[in-house]
Amino acid sequence: MNPEKPGPPKTDQPEPLLIDAKAASSLLGLDARRLWSLTNCGAIPSRKIGRSVRYSPDELRSWIAAGCPTEANAGKELMKGRKR
Repeated sequence: MNPEKPGPPKTDQPEPLLIDAKAASSLLGLDARRLWSLTNCGAIPSRKIGRSVRYSPDELRSWIAAGCPTEANAGKELMKGRKR
């Protein structure tokens, strides 16, 4: 018998600092279209790197803790608050 509690598999790899849209939508449980809609209006914290959009898992957790605001630029306000 295995006394360990069930859960995600343990890895020695650290969590990435930034994730792509596919990983972000999976993490949040949103479909890709809803994620892009929230990203495009600035409701969800994101970063543009060249033509790519990336998301910080920590900022996504802060967005969830703030109640998942969907107002335009809410994500940018959360990002400002984290920099202090």
